[in-house]
Parts: sequence; structure tokens; C-alpha cells
Amino acid sequence: MSIHSPRAQRAALMLALCVTHMPTGQSHAQAEDTSAIEEIVVTSRYRAEKLSDVPDSITPFTAEEIERYRIERINRVASLTPNLRFSDDQEVGVSTLVIRGIRQNRGTGQPPVSFRIDGVSATNNLLTTQELFDIESVDVLRGPQGALYGRNAIGGAVLVSTRSPTAEPEYGLRVAAAQGQDFTMAGSASGPVGSSDTLYRASFRVQDREGQLQNAYLDNQYVDYKESAAFRGRLLFKPSNRLTVDLRGQYLDQDGGSGYFMPGSEGFLPLPPPAAPILFGNPTYEIQSNRIGRSFVKSWETSAKIDYDLGWGTLTSITSLTDVDSGNDQDLDQTLFEAINIIVIDKSETLAQELRLSSNEDKRLHWVGGISYFTQDRFRSLATTFLGTPVPPAAQDLELEDIAAFGSVSYDVNEDLELTLAFRYDEETPEDTTQGRSETFTELQPKASVAYRFREGLLGYVTVGKGFRAGGFNNLAPGSNFQPGFDQESLVSYEAGLKGTGYDGRLRAGLSLFFIDYDDQQYFLFDQTGTQANINVRKSEITGGELEITARPVDALRLDVGIGFTNSEIKEYAAVPGVLVPASAIIGRNVPGAPVWTANVALQHTHALSTTMDLVTRLDYEHRDKTYWTLDNLDTQPAYDLTNLSLALENDRWSTRLYVENLFDEEYIEWFFAARFIGLPADIAWPSKPRQLGLEYTFRF
Repeated sequence: MSIHSPRAQRAALMLALCVTHMPTGQSHAQAEDTSAIEEIVVTSRYRAEKLSDVPDSITPFTAEEIERYRIERINRVASLTPNLRFSDDQEVGVSTLVIRGIRQNRGTGQPPVSFRIDGVSATNNLLTTQELFDIESVDVLRGPQGALYGRNAIGGAVLVSTRSPTAEPEYGLRVAAAQGQDFTMAGSASGPVGSSDTLYRASFRVQDREGQLQNAYLDNQYVDYKESAAFRGRLLFKPSNRLTVDLRGQYLDQDGGSGYFMPGSEGFLPLPPPAAPILFGNPTYEIQSNRIGRSFVKSWETSAKIDYDLGWGTLTSITSLTDVDSGNDQDLDQTLFEAINIIVIDKSETLAQELRLSSNEDKRLHWVGGISYFTQDRFRSLATTFLGTPVPPAAQDLELEDIAAFGSVSYDVNEDLELTLAFRYDEETPEDTTQGRSETFTELQPKASVAYRFREGLLGYVTVGKGFRAGGFNNLAPGSNFQPGFDQESLVSYEAGLKGTGYDGRLRAGLSLFFIDYDDQQYFLFDQTGTQANINVRKSEITGGELEITARPVDALRLDVGIGFTNSEIKEYAAVPGVLVPASAIIGRNVPGAPVWTANVALQHTHALSTTMDLVTRLDYEHRDKTYWTLDNLDTQPAYDLTNLSLALENDRWSTRLYVENLFDEEYIEWFFAARFIGLPADIAWPSKPRQLGLEYTFRF
């Protein structure tokens, strides 16, 4: 390999950084806490446990890691988590999440991951793109988690905890500026309310970005502009020693571009042959359209969490109300002509209630039981203009109700052996009041695990669990060939894992292997009318694994490594009206959307400049293997590599950080739709974010 090749240059840079920043001193923080990796405590089973004692695949992020990794959205979490992919384009509120080959669907399709903030579920798939600010921790749980984390946890759960109100006054401010005239400000204030025992915390984040991707036809106007404002308030008070009340409110306002594009297109290109892949190598991005799109998301959320200590257990009630209003205006054809324009309106109102009772944690028998109720009224409208002629809009008023009971019992047979049984029973009823359609989906989701502690700090486990996601109704335009509804999907996941710590706390590692038997997987497509719809892939099998390592080989150097592998195969598929690809071309292919291999490596060196000041250098590397975009696997994204670099001065009160994201300006496809399904002149994709240089300052007092 030539030393002048991009891969060689990247390898040389990484090696140089490692050599340059070999330890010459010890930070003050490390001097106080030796050189052991911090012990991480998680509450994924509603009790405080060491990470190494939980029989689940968990990737945790502490408050320190959230700050140094610059985690502000789920996409950053995904880049640091094996077998988790999160893609979002210039269109705010629109995203696709894939975990272990299980994917989120657009439209009214439900996500495969339970996304919870402070125990409150994000009840609308549009909320997965919201900013994460003033965050204490993030835990990613892979594998079915319905027993404890509710509906749509078929693939896992992402648990976000915001910073709690403090008994002493505390204030913080962060400002950042980056290329693309990208300005961000975030802040928080916390403390007691007057002289009372009531504590408050208020935080905000605002962003104004002009953008970096331009429309060459419209005087280089930016298509990825974004304006965002988010505010959160919390009140925490204890009327008695047994009762704790946590009130939370949050407002989100996002406004941005809606810039689909066609790789290499100039004007109206002829449709490529159906069997010919059109993406290869690194495409040259040509964004040319006769108009700039717009998208927006506005949401309100209020919640009340009440804990009552009964002595022998804790009774918890979580009530939440969520209102989401969103829309987008797209030039779907992305040509210089008025070919296909769409306007989507999406509004929802949601009420969720969870009541659970959990045992105290100081006994051999641990248990959790509860019930939950969820109701949502969602209106979605799709208006299409085809060659200047309006198509009658497809409107859908969807009412959704879910009633569930859940529970989990863990028993310590002895000091080394633990048995766990869990379940969730759902009765979910979607009703399309516009078309007068209704259907009820019911499913029992059991989960069992055996965990054995070979020694202190080394745990092996085997888990078998079932996951479920309800079916629903498509919002079809006149002339669509798709079926009006799609079926529920279910899977059985088999997992074996080994996790532990060693070398005097310098090493933490986890290995998991899994097999997923998948029935009726829901998959999202366009048809020839531009209608968005969900179909079912009858049977698939997914095999894979994850390896995660955190090490401190020397006192001042920390290494984080994550490797994920996902191999899948579509076993059964029935021809679907509106899909131009025959079933024979789909059976035997990989499930789209999940890279076969993922890898992330982070090197962090901390050098003490003084007793109060550290110089922190951080290098992040991410590898994404080839990704199949379509059911027939003809359209693919070749493997690519991303590198981020940051240099920071830190002390207890302030930090200054210089960072570069996508250091080598790698070009790749963020997400992709096959236009062979809809008859457009070229396939539709949206580009990666270019290299971005930024500077941020954080102050705490």
C-alpha cells in the first residue's frame, strides 16, 4: 500500500498522535483515583447495579464521556455503539434507526427502540432527532427490552437521564461556533427554590446553522440550514421522607431544509436499467433543484414522576402528555422541473401512563411489576403535485391505544448464579378513522436469562427473548398499488455473552453473540405514485455479535474499542403490488440498512499542565462496512471511514475545545431510497455532512 493512499495517511496520523501523546505526566484527577477505569453503575433493571453484573448488552455513556464525545443527538451515540446506526438528513424530524438489522420505518411506522428520557418514552418517532442537552448519562441496551421498557422495544432501548436539580446553586454555559456559520449556545441553572426544600433545574439549547450543502441551480442557496430551540424545566420536591415528586416540561422547535438530491444528476436524467446499481465509489454530490424545501418540528411535553417508598418496595407512577406538530415541503424529483412535489403534515397528541411496583434491592429476590396505558391521536396528510397537476391528498387520522402488563423476577440462587424471568403482554389497537378500519394486535413477550459469575468481575449469561411491534395502516394516495395495512412483526432473539473487568481495574470488556429469528419484518418503501408505505418481509434470520473494550494501558491514556457484526438473510418474501423487483431477486439477500461490520476506536490522552489544568487530546475513528440499501441488494454504500479530532484545555470550572469532525472530508451516502420503486429519473439519496471545524467554550460555577 502506498504511503500516499488515504488509508495510509490516516494510519500514519493515528500512529503519530499515539506517539506524540504518550504519557509524560499524570493529571490531577488520575492522581487522586489511581489509574483504574471508573466503575459504571446502571439502573436498567430499576435498581442500581454494576455494569458487569447485568446480563444484557449495554453500551453506557457517562457525563464526562457525553461532554468529551460531544454527544448532542442520537446519531453521535450510534457512531460509538456497535451494531447501531442512526441516519438523518437535512430534513428535521426525519430519521432512520437500525439496531442489529432491525430498522425504524418512516411515515407512521413505529421505531424499533424504546427511546426514553428520564423514564418518559418518546411517543412519536419524530422525537428521536431531538437535541440531547444537559445530560447525565445515556445507556444503549441491545436485544428485546419490552418487559421493562414498553412498546416498540423489539430491538432495544436507549435510556437518557438528564441532570437532576441540585441542593446547591449551580450554573453552566456552553457556546460553540463551527463551519457553516453554525452557532450553538446551551446553558443550565439549578438550585433550591428560595429557602424551601423544592429544587429546580432549567436548561436550554439554541442553534442557528446556515449550512454547508448548496443548491447549484438556485444561486448556491444552502439546503441543510437549521434553526433549533429547546427548553427544559424540572421541579423536584419531597413532601415527606417517603414521597418524591419530579415534574418535567420540555419544548422543542426545529426548522430546517428538506434537501433531497440525486447523486451526479444534472437536470432530468433517464431512468437507469432496473438491474443496474447506480451508486459506486464515492459519488460527486450535485444538488440541483428548482426550489428549496422546508421542514419543521414543534413539540410540547409535560410529565410527572411520583415515587412512594413503602419500605418493602417502591411504587412509581409516570404520567406524560406530548403534543407534536411537524411538516415538510419537498421537491421529491430533485430536478430542474416541477415534476413531483409533496407536502407532508404530521400532528399527534399522546397520553401515556405507567404504574409499577418494584422490590427493595437488598434481598435475593428482585421483582418489578406494573401496567401501562398509551393513547395517541395522530393525523397525517400527504399532498402530491405531479407534473404541475395536484393529486388528491392522502389523509389519515389514526387513533392508537395500547394496554399492557409487564413484570420481571430475578432470583439469586447463590452468590454466583442468577435466574431471571420477564414478560410483557400487549393489546394494541390502531384505528384509521378516515377509512373506518380497525384491528387489534396482541402478543406475549417472554424473556428468560441465566447469569453465572465465574469470579468477581467476570459474568457469563444466556438470554432468550421475544420482541413484538404492532401492525398498522398505510396512508395511501389514489392509484397506489400497496396494501392498505401491514401486519405485526415479531422475533425471537437468542444471545450469549461474557463481560467483566480485570488488570486492577484497567480493563473492562464485553462480548455478545446473537441469533434473531425474524417474522414479518416491517419494511418501508415508495410506490409509483410517490406514496410512502410499509410492507412485510415474511421471514429473515440475523446473526451477529459485539465486542467492546475499554482500557487504560498507562495512566494518562484511555482506549475505547467497539466492534459489531451483523449478517442477515431474507428467507421468505412474497411479491408486493407496487414493488417492481420480483421476489426471486430478494430471497437470499441481506436485510437492508445495517452495515455488515462496524467499528469505533477512541484514543484519549490526558496530560496535567498543572495541578488544576489538563490538556486532553482525543482521536475518534469510525468504520462502516458496506451497507445494502435495497431489498435486492443492488444499490449499496461502499465501506467508509470517519475520523474526528479534538484538543481541549480543562479544569474544574471551564474548558475550551477545538474540534474537527469528518477530518478527511469523507463523502458517503447518509441514507438512500431506490427510485426503481417509484419511477423517478434517478435514485434518491442524501449526502454525508462535510468536514466541520469548530470551537466551543464551557463554563461552570
